[in-house]
Amino acid sequence: MAFYFLLLDASLLIGGGNIERYRLKMLENDILTIYLSPPVENLSAKCTPINQNGVYSLSIATRYLDPYVMRMRREVSAVWIQPTKPGIYNLTIRFFSNQTWEYLLGVYSRNYDFYSDYYGKRVEVNKFFIELQDPLSRNMGEWTISIMLIVERVAAPSSIFSSIKLPTPVNFAIFMAVLGLMAYMNSFLIIDTYFKSKREMISRSRWILVALAAFISILIAYQLYGFMIQLSSAGS
Repeated sequence: MAFYFLLLDASLLIGGGNIERYRLKMLENDILTIYLSPPVENLSAKCTPINQNGVYSLSIATRYLDPYVMRMRREVSAVWIQPTKPGIYNLTIRFFSNQTWEYLLGVYSRNYDFYSDYYGKRVEVNKFFIELQDPLSRNMGEWTISIMLIVERVAAPSSIFSSIKLPTPVNFAIFMAVLGLMAYMNSFLIIDTYFKSKREMISRSRWILVALAAFISILIAYQLYGFMIQLSSAGS
């Protein structure tokens, strides 16, 4: 699974504090949100971009009530970070709680498919808030939440025309000449058959022959177009 969660053993922590470590993936311009409930004390947050061109917005609120979060209706503390360029960002959140508390990780985004593909179908959506996990409960004390954010660029929407390949101008001219010749022959056959049908009875086999000729012409045009594309690709 692509979602990584690691709680270090308290005996390994400096100063007797507690730490949660995450490695998360998100899209640029989405907003990663951490909700802490009930509100905590001495809340601080710091972000360090690993890449030199890392750009982000970081905000915190000691007491905040978010109407979009269904899991935590009470007043919460909150941290929001919005990376606006791809790269790696280290986010460190520190605080103190004098009672048992819980927290929720989520992202404000319209790109549900990206997060469901990466984190699995267990993610839940409320409006534009995508919950990456269920709320987790922790004991009182000094706490640090350390998150490595891997921020990816939003993929540009693909156009249906971007996958269409065209032959080179010379090959395209040859293709159009052959296509015009087949169109002329089929038109002559159809028109000749039509006017003959006005003067005399045309057999069903004649009409079948006309339809078969049109079908064969379409098949030849398709195969010829593919051949021209291969020639263009080989010459490029």
